[in-house]
Amino acid sequence: MSADPTNGKSHHEESARTHARAARGHATEAGSQAAAAASEIRDAAAEAAQEVRDRFSNIADDLKDRARDWQKELEDYVRAHPTKSVLTAVGVGIVLGAILRR
Repeated sequence: MSADPTNGKSHHEESARTHARAARGHATEAGSQAAAAASEIRDAAAEAAQEVRDRFSNIADDLKDRARDWQKELEDYVRAHPTKSVLTAVGVGIVLGAILRR
């Protein structure tokens, strides 16, 4: 009984092919898992970005409302006290002019 030299080689080649197929399957599965993880991260980031946009939009709206209220109060004050308002504005102008000249 002599050993067939090609039989051992054929067995190694088949084993290598089997391992290569298994490695390809694992790589494909890992790629799919990575794509799913990336998709989850992208979705979470998009959701977080939308929350930030909503918060800033609410803050901006609140600041606009406060500015309008302040402007309305200032206009009412000027109408109620026109002389005092003009003299205050002149005083502020003189102080700012002196500061900016230096």
